[in-house]
Amino acid sequence: MSKFLLSERSYFRLKGVDARLVRVVELAITRTPIDFGVAHMGGYRTDEEQNQLFVSGYSQRDGYLKKSKHQLGEAVDLIVFVNGSPVDDEIMLGVIAGVMFSCADELGIEIVWGLDWNSDGNIRDTKFRDIFHYELK
Repeated sequence: MSKFLLSERSYFRLKGVDARLVRVVELAITRTPIDFGVAHMGGYRTDEEQNQLFVSGYSQRDGYLKKSKHQLGEAVDLIVFVNGSPVDDEIMLGVIAGVMFSCADELGIEIVWGLDWNSDGNIRDTKFRDIFHYELK
């Protein structure tokens, strides 16, 4: 049993995200050995927010001609916290991914991870690596 809970900020950032994906995140935080939350602009995004991330080089979707799953409420980006501060740690993010997949499977919800877009289990063939990203399949 995890000692972690989603913060009010993470719940605010989950507004507009599909309830199925929210359930996966809610279950995962209760099972993970690593604290995490929803990143800034990591939930639902407007066209303008998506375009801002595209222009900044953080997304391949411009928000207008190419929509992101975030704009449909079908994606979430998660970040790791250590002692309350965000950290960028691939190993910890990989552990969270394992918990996310386990919880999604338990709930009967198919998800895709941004490190394995084609869900073939091979993260080395991923050209656009978005280790923070999860979306409904």
